[in-house]
Parts: sequence; C-alpha cells; structure tokens
Amino acid sequence: MNKKKPHRFLLLLAVASFLIATVQGIIYYSGYDTFFKTLLVLQNSINAFGFKASITIKDVVAFINKDPGTYKIAVSYAYCIAVFTAPYCTVSFVYKFLERVLRLFIGFRRGKNCDHILIFGYNNDVRAMLKNRSDKGAKTCIHIITAEAMSHEEVYRLNKNGCMVHNADLLKAEAAEIGEIMSKCCVRLASSIILFEDSSIRNFSLLQLFRLSEDNGSGSIQLRHGTKISCRCDDEGISRLIAGYYNKTAGKEACYDLELIDLAEMQIHKMYSDVPLYSVYKGTDTPLKEQTVHLFVAGLGRLGQQAVLQAMNLGVLHEQNRIVIDVFDSDMDNKFQVFAKQFSEGSFSFGKNSMTLRSDTADGELTVNFFKANAKHRDFYDTVRSRNSDLPYTYAVITLENVDLAVSCAMQVSEIFASGLRGVPVLVRMDSDRRLAGYISSDSDDLRDIRLIDDRSVVITLEMILNRTIDSRAKEYNHLYNNIAIITGDDSGSTSNSNADPEKEWNSIRLFRRSSSKAAAYHDEVKDMLIPALARENGVQLEAQLEHLLGENGTLMKYTGNAWRMNGTELEVIEKLKNEPFAYELAALEHRRWCCYMASIGWQCGKRDDRLRHNPCMVTQEKLIEIMPEMCKYDLMSLMARYRTMRSK
Repeated sequence: MNKKKPHRFLLLLAVASFLIATVQGIIYYSGYDTFFKTLLVLQNSINAFGFKASITIKDVVAFINKDPGTYKIAVSYAYCIAVFTAPYCTVSFVYKFLERVLRLFIGFRRGKNCDHILIFGYNNDVRAMLKNRSDKGAKTCIHIITAEAMSHEEVYRLNKNGCMVHNADLLKAEAAEIGEIMSKCCVRLASSIILFEDSSIRNFSLLQLFRLSEDNGSGSIQLRHGTKISCRCDDEGISRLIAGYYNKTAGKEACYDLELIDLAEMQIHKMYSDVPLYSVYKGTDTPLKEQTVHLFVAGLGRLGQQAVLQAMNLGVLHEQNRIVIDVFDSDMDNKFQVFAKQFSEGSFSFGKNSMTLRSDTADGELTVNFFKANAKHRDFYDTVRSRNSDLPYTYAVITLENVDLAVSCAMQVSEIFASGLRGVPVLVRMDSDRRLAGYISSDSDDLRDIRLIDDRSVVITLEMILNRTIDSRAKEYNHLYNNIAIITGDDSGSTSNSNADPEKEWNSIRLFRRSSSKAAAYHDEVKDMLIPALARENGVQLEAQLEHLLGENGTLMKYTGNAWRMNGTELEVIEKLKNEPFAYELAALEHRRWCCYMASIGWQCGKRDDRLRHNPCMVTQEKLIEIMPEMCKYDLMSLMARYRTMRSK
C-alpha cells in the first residue's frame, strides 16, 4: 500500500500539470484557427514536460498584464507552477524506468543458474550483513522482501549491488499475492532463506509459509531440496515454540534445514572463541584440575545471560575444575528471577542469591552468584575487591549499555584484578561509540587487558550465516555419533560405518539434538588446548597414545578401517578405561561438559523424555559407569574423531 501511494501521486500530478498547460494554451492561443490552435496547445503541453514550454513564464506575465481578468490570472499562476512540476514528473518517470531496466538487467544477467538468497526484513542488522558481504559476483542474487517502504535512492543502491527489492507484507497478503511475489523471488530455486525481521513472532509466522514436510499440505510453498532457513529468534519462549513446530518432523526428513539465530549468542561465542576462558592460564604450568574459571559479569541483559550460559559449557577444563560465576546488576531482584526460571530444580540448588549445580548431576563444581549492585556506587567495587581477594577473577565480561559507565567499570575492575592473577582479560561491550572503541583497541599500556566484544555489525555477516563452520563441525559430530560402528568383541553385527547422508540425518533430528552437537563443536576449540595438555600431564605422547588406545591393536578399541571393534565386552572395556588415566580423564571431562550444558538449557536427570527435558545420563561419571556403562564409550568421540583425522593425513 505504501509503495503505490508515491506512484499514484506522481500520476495525478502529471495529469494535473498536463491539463493546466492545456487550459493555458487554449486561453493563450484563443485567436488562432481551430486546427492550428489545437496543434499549438498540444505542442505547448508536451514541451512543458520536456523542460522547454512554448509559452514561457515571461509570455504569461505579458499576457495577464494585457488582459488582467480573474480567470486568466488564476490559470496563469497555476500554469507557472505546472512549468516546474511537469519536468519533475518527467524526471521521476525516467528514474523509475531506468530502475526497472536495471532490475531487469540484473535478472537477465544472473538468470536461473545463480544462487538465489531470500532475506525477509530490512533493518540495521540486514544492512550490516549486506555491507560486510565479500562475494558480490554475478553468481549470487539476493532478494530482499520487506514490508517497510524504501526510498528510490536506497532501492537503486541495492539494485546496483546485486540485490532485488520486493516491497510487500506477506503476512497480510492474499494467497494469490504471496504466490506471485515468491515466484518473482525465485523461491523454488533459493539455496538459503534468512528470516531477519526484528520481531521473533513475525519470523515464526514467515517460517510457516514454507512446507515443513511432505505431508504438511499443499497450501505451503515447497522449497528445493537442501534449502537452509536461518530464523532469527532472540526470545527463549518463541525459540521453544519454533522448536516444537519443527520437531514435528523428528524421525523423518524435513523439507529444509532450520537454524535458529540468536544475535547475543553469536556475539558471545565469538568473544569466547577469540579470547578463551582459560586465557589467563596460557603459558603456565597450572594443572588442568586447578584451572579455576572465576568469571565476572556486569549486567544481566541478553549478552550477560549468554556469557553465563556459554561459560557453563566452555568453562569445563577438567572433570573437577571449579567454575564460579559472579553476576552484578542494579536490577538483580527482577532479572535473577527471570533468568533462573529456565533452569530445573532437579539440576540446580537455588539459594536466595545463588544457584549451584547439584553434586549428583555432574562432577566438579559450578556455582553462579548474583549481586544487586550499581556500577556507579562504591559498594559495587568493594564487593568485587572482596570476591577477588577470596578467589582471584580469571575473566571479566562487561555488558552495560551505558558506554561511560562500561568504560569506567572496565578500568576500575582491571585495576582491582591487578592484585590477583596477571593479564586477566576484561571484555567490554562497545557497540555505540566506534571512535572510543578504536582508541581502546589501539592502547597498549593502561588499557592492555581491556578488549572489546565485537558489535553485531561485525559479527553478523552473510557468509557467517550461510557458511557457519560451527554448523559443519556439529553435523560431523552428529554423523559420527549416529553412524560410527562400535561393536563388542563377541558381536557379529555390522562391521562398517554407515554411509548415510549427514545432511539428511541432520534434517531428521530435533533442534535440541542439534544444539547439543553445536555445543560439542563449540567446546572442540577448548579441546584443541585440553587434549595435548592432558597428554602432557599424563606423560604420554598424543599420537602414540591414540594409536595405543584406538588403533588396529588398540587396548580399548581396535580400528578396522571401517569401524571400531571393542577390545572385549562393554564391562571389560570399562575396566580397561579406568586403568588408562589419559582416556578416562578425557571421557570424564566430556561427560561433565555434556551434563553442564544440558543443565544450562533446563534439563534434569530422569527417565528419557524430550518433552519434559529428562535424561537418565545426567549423573556423575562414576554413577554413569554403574547404571549405563554402554554409554561411556560415546564420551571418547572427540578422541575417535582426532584419530581418524590423524589417520587420513
């Protein structure tokens, strides 16, 4: 509707200008013969749109001075205005024509063999996504579908950069209109669809336009096989709603690959990837067991919550290392209650201002403390000093929105940390003042320990959404877990790994299973440090130890080239595992990491029920060996993956 209004106005303005010029011509050429009068009137009306009217303003002034009648004066004044509006209409129509030609040229140039990408929504995040785009070649055509009206200049700029704009609100459009718009967007040829509206609800509603499974009904739009839909969702409740909708396909292949995008999660993951939680221990001889993660978090908004949640996964460095997280916020009474509701009391013990992972849920210690304190006040820093004195902080995340307060807080806590461990990283949110951010990044003395959390405009790129490395690694983990053949010594079953398609497997599992595989992939970056360090602590050479444990004559499993045959029965292998410190510690570490992650997303121990978020394996390593020994071998998956990589070199 908004798109049609400017066009209608221009058309009415052009008609009005033509009529006024015609009336002025009839009056001005009133003394001429009818035939010549008609030609002169038409000539003047047409020339008015061509920037050179036959009757000039000077002629009009002389005309009304000669015979100053009221009617003639009114028409003449209107004509003087029309002399300027008529050329404006011409320019507008020419601009629109050229724009359409450009869009047509783009369509022909790219054709049906290019890679079509559909983006729903046009906001600051989408602008940043397109601005950071590295591939602007002819093989990619981006379609932007938005309900918001754009200026002609913006549309032209996007067209020039290879983007086609479709201005429509599909949630209000009729079914026939939706089909027509989607046809123009080449939706059946699209390799990727990005739902990036600001509203999570709107993104979910748009998601329902596409056929979920083969029996989903003919009313939805069928996508090509292998299409990936990236759906932005910043709300936990809506995320669960979308997961429930997509999980209808569990056990059968979905028509598309769905990924939920949480911008805060992506920012924090990049932060922990660039500056790991164990950074303060790099280059030291501190044993993994003693590498306590003491995390300081200022602000419990979306970024602060993600800093806490991901630390529960990425802070696991040993089966027994401590993870202590201190969270500060001036509105803690309210935010603590909102944040804590997502966790199960079956996994956490809740105090008035803290939550602790139950000792029967996982090994090690995980505690989150909540402090109501304002970073403007002295008692805030008194509490930080006291906590740092009791247990030195090893990492700080400051997510306060107030830039002045965030910088002041960062500098003061950095000074406090100087009395404890050296080089404690202090990460600061700085997404509203890029000049100050540049100064902080370049300073190498006073601010040497202060770093920046990359803002959304840096983190959210088109390539990152379409070709996330973490997705590929997660799919590899899922494929390895589902299809690798691990058979007991007396089993005559399959002796080869499955050659099933990883993509089809991925599209047939629930979203929480995908999230679990992604969490394992996230922790893989930590294991790149942990596994060699664990080998050194146990006095073994890593490659030789892998061959010893998992090779063709492995003590735990014998690699056949196509599968692993367990060196004995389940129970015999478990007993051998207990006598292999390196393998046992890694298995115990991985099991603890999995338990902590599951607890962080609201699961608890109980009879397997995905709807109620119960899983019987959420117990300590010792208990798992006792009640479900057959599951212990899967905690060696990271070693198996590394062994296969080593063999393939």
